[in-house]
Amino acid sequence: MLNDSWVEYLLIRATILALQSVGPLSTAYAFSLLLQAFILPTNETSKPLQLIANLLVSVKPLQWYCFAEAAFYVFLRYYRIHLQGEAIHPPLRSKVDRQALFQNVRAEIHDPTRFISGWFRGAEIEEIGRDDLKDYLSWAFWEGRTTAEDEVELEEITKEVEKMIGKRKFKPGRGSVKSIRLTLDHVEMDHRSLLWYSIILLIDTTTHLRLLIYGMRYYCTLPTSFGVFPPRPLALATASGRSPAPKLSYWLRPHTSKTRLPVLYLHGIGVGLHPHVEFLHQLDAKLNANTPPNDQVGIMCIEILQISSRLTHSILDRSEFLTQLTQVLDQHDFKRLVLLSHSYGSVLSTHMLTDDAMAARVAATLMVDPVTILLHMPDVAYNFTARAPTHANEWQLWYFASKDPGTAHTLGRHFFWSQNVLWRERIMELVDRGMRLTASLSSRDLIVDTEAVGRYLVNHEIPDPVLLKDKKANQEHMELEVASKKKKEKREVGEAWKVRKFGGKGLEVLWWEDLDHAQVFDQAGSRAKLVDVLVEYSRSS
Repeated sequence: MLNDSWVEYLLIRATILALQSVGPLSTAYAFSLLLQAFILPTNETSKPLQLIANLLVSVKPLQWYCFAEAAFYVFLRYYRIHLQGEAIHPPLRSKVDRQALFQNVRAEIHDPTRFISGWFRGAEIEEIGRDDLKDYLSWAFWEGRTTAEDEVELEEITKEVEKMIGKRKFKPGRGSVKSIRLTLDHVEMDHRSLLWYSIILLIDTTTHLRLLIYGMRYYCTLPTSFGVFPPRPLALATASGRSPAPKLSYWLRPHTSKTRLPVLYLHGIGVGLHPHVEFLHQLDAKLNANTPPNDQVGIMCIEILQISSRLTHSILDRSEFLTQLTQVLDQHDFKRLVLLSHSYGSVLSTHMLTDDAMAARVAATLMVDPVTILLHMPDVAYNFTARAPTHANEWQLWYFASKDPGTAHTLGRHFFWSQNVLWRERIMELVDRGMRLTASLSSRDLIVDTEAVGRYLVNHEIPDPVLLKDKKANQEHMELEVASKKKKEKREVGEAWKVRKFGGKGLEVLWWEDLDHAQVFDQAGSRAKLVDVLVEYSRSS
């Protein structure tokens, strides 16, 4: 991520403006050429075929390029409409499961007013209509598929939320603001040009070659080789074999060690593995330098092209992802492994950790910039999809991630929060079974409320409900308890968890002061620390 300086701000704004202008300017220029050729011919007796022939003969290379950009611009206008198709939702929960989910969320809300306001894009409670609140709750717990039979239950949950809010009241009927409902809202994307995808093609090719040079092997599939734009000329030409999974391609450093565990990496949103090639090479060197051929630690990197600035098939749903990943892991005998994920990759790692069969394979986990912990809070959804950018890093996130067509479609039609959230209860259950888990958090993360995530993981800071009959006494008691708790934390606990050294046991947090989302991979010191964690996990798990 960029830092918040004027130079970087001006650079990112100029870059975005230039990339956004390619399609419209090319279309306008192409239209003007057609206008000159067909609408304003100097020879009134010219026939259409003759006009076309004359135009083709006279067109220069730059003009052909503008025609291509114009055609692609028109195509993406249609593609925007295509992205609005309805999401294929997972099966609805039973009433018992739905009530349990609501109670889980309710128990972990520190500030109900801030919680609701965040999901309504920062609006005041008085601006929110009661019917709008019910629409949000319908999405949150029914995925927008409530029926007449669900109205009684929906009304009960609505009243519970009103009790949580207290004195402040929602407007009757509809208000002036709408909530964030990812899988139901309009999918917002920004146009991409052929020039941009040419850059992606170059990045993909360079990344491919670098990984080959570093000893990685590529396992392709037909959809990830041919069913993707921009094209991937090296995908089949340099593949070591076909993936056993029909829609999961991956890179592999073969695993031969009998005493150490391999590493599985799930990357985040961006341009694929390109930003992490040196990190992976550094990890490989630390794991396998000066070791014999029969004691090499494998590294597997799954390609997630849907969030890598590509146009391709839809991302696999949770069930299909787990099925196909199992096929890949079985093919290479990854019976036990160390799991590494970054940002959106934590969604896929959460799918693994919440599945008992798959979680049994995971000996240890390192989650870098995870977005699934406290996912029921509005921070991640608001910061990634609804926040108006103002700073350089926010503009970078907005254009190159949030508004990318593939990423926007993945988040808008395939991101089901209740499937993707990783509860602390589940983490502690896995830790009690022997799994070790480290979360790497950065203080300036522009997507995740890392301070809250760190305290949630380490101290499980959830206020216990105080049940007093007298409302005034209850309020006073709550205020005193909060003030007392803050003083106690400052006096006894403070920021100790942020500076605690990595011990390789149980649940731990790595805290990076003054780093933003993904910047942990940019600096040699922080990158080396992540490598040390993975080496320790591989060796002693």
